[in-house]
Amino acid sequence: MNGGNEKFTGNEAALMQQFEIIKEFFQKDSGSEMIGSLHAMVESFLFAENLNQVTPEMREHIVNQLRVATLVAQLENSYNGFKKL
Repeated sequence: MNGGNEKFTGNEAALMQQFEIIKEFFQKDSGSEMIGSLHAMVESFLFAENLNQVTPEMREHIVNQLRVATLVAQLENSYNGFKKL
């Protein structure tokens, strides 16, 4: 050990950089807050009064919103698990 100033190489440096990005991401809002916002957007879209029919493009947007929500949840779980180490 070098007084806490160990040098990371290869994958370790990349992992630390990814962790810092995720850490900054969740310092703004929690994963549950982001997921709630995504779901609110989808719900407002689905229940709009002028929505006559759901087009294939709309369905694709809805699926993408749900995928983003899943990604945020997985990132938050990984971040919480990693910071406990």
